[in-house]
Amino acid sequence: MAIFKKALFTLCICVCSFNFLSATLIKKANEIYFSPNRYKTGTQSERIQRAINEAKKSTGKVVIPRYDEVAKTTIWLIDQAILLPGDFELELNNCKIKLSDKCRDNFIRSANAGLGIKDIVPLKNIKIVGIGNVMLEGANNPRSTGDHNKTLSTNPNGYVQSYGTDAGKPNENQKGGWRNHAIILAHVDVFEISGITLKDYHGHGLVLERSTNGVVKDITFEVRQAVNVAGVEKQVLNQDGLGLRFGCRNIIISNCKGRSGDDFINIGLTDTGVEAGKENVNVVSGSIYSGEQDNISNIYLQNWQDFYSISHRAIRIMPVGKLKIKNVFIENMVINPLSKQGLVAEYAENIKGLFVRNMISHHQIKAKGISDASFRDIFYVGEGSAIDVQQSGTVVVDNVKNIRN
Repeated sequence: MAIFKKALFTLCICVCSFNFLSATLIKKANEIYFSPNRYKTGTQSERIQRAINEAKKSTGKVVIPRYDEVAKTTIWLIDQAILLPGDFELELNNCKIKLSDKCRDNFIRSANAGLGIKDIVPLKNIKIVGIGNVMLEGANNPRSTGDHNKTLSTNPNGYVQSYGTDAGKPNENQKGGWRNHAIILAHVDVFEISGITLKDYHGHGLVLERSTNGVVKDITFEVRQAVNVAGVEKQVLNQDGLGLRFGCRNIIISNCKGRSGDDFINIGLTDTGVEAGKENVNVVSGSIYSGEQDNISNIYLQNWQDFYSISHRAIRIMPVGKLKIKNVFIENMVINPLSKQGLVAEYAENIKGLFVRNMISHHQIKAKGISDASFRDIFYVGEGSAIDVQQSGTVVVDNVKNIRN
């Protein structure tokens, strides 16, 4: 009997120790990050933003998990953009985030920029990291799609209209714009965006504005220039994949794939004279070229496989006007034959340092008038010449072949 009591006492001590250890580990885990599942009231958007605002004061990290324990669903349906401060990490863990039909906003945006914010305060250190199977998906019946040049219509056609239920409604903007983009970082130094599938978003997929020293990797784009509303296909325009705008420098973009509607990646911007915080503009930080600090440099596109644009260019470089672009490195690329066009460099006199290596393309490389460039180990599968480039003392063309001939 004494032996039994001693064993029972020892067992109780072990159970108590285990419970204490478990509670301690849970407490430690909660100290490492916040989750919107902590909060039992409010919309899903409100709970996510509350977690971010509180985590900013302590851990600097929020995890959005697969399952919403409050709404009892595996879909995080948001009505407004998730706003991220500096010195912050957002982990998306095997989750699906979807825009609601009420939302006319981005999925995610740096918190320093938005409507009415003319003077944007720079931020540092933002991470958006997808773990496992992560998807950001557009609304079933979006209020607005397309860029600032498109007029909303419930039955869009041609090249100037894009679908949106706000069409014709009083007090609602009748153009598209930056609010239709999926993810925007503006004036952010040191960042990472990785591990995400962007599906059926309303404008561009990922837009970087005046942002520096960053990494983008493992991003998949899935769009088709249309949304099915009650069994009817509605036209959605300007579904670019990535946009690198004024002032972007020192950025590595690797392992991207999928299909875009418009350009898969577009490097550059047109100065339209619209300041930051305005609605009818394609960038939230403003489309006014303000000098050398707005030039683009040191952009690395690496290891993209099976990517294409349904209607435009796979890779477009366009330093319009006074904008200058310096040192773009493009290597290890396979452009899907379904792409409408391949690599196109426009306004080549404003480009210094374009380095293309190890590419397979079914479309001619177009960089007429380029100087300070090199094109090496490129296989073109198509008719005619592989490349529209004039070789010179500053332009190297080496092992560029048409493998169909």
